[in-house]
Amino acid sequence: MKKVNLEDINNRIEANRKEANKKIAESRKGRRKRTRVRTKGEKEALDLISIKRWKRAEEKGLIKKLGKRKMFYDHRSVD
Repeated sequence: MKKVNLEDINNRIEANRKEANKKIAESRKGRRKRTRVRTKGEKEALDLISIKRWKRAEEKGLIKKLGKRKMFYDHRSVD
């Protein structure tokens, strides 16, 4: 049976770390999902921010009605 030195194992890990991380990153599909649930306060704050941005966009005329149930919101122009 072959004896393995702990230092040899650590050297192999360091030598292959970059390639292993690259393979792991390539195997993921899309962006990473959020794992932490937002608190009630975070949800409320994000809702308020979204509502204020929408109202500001309405005032600036960035929201266009395209049809009975379709709208266009040029979000890139809003600060």
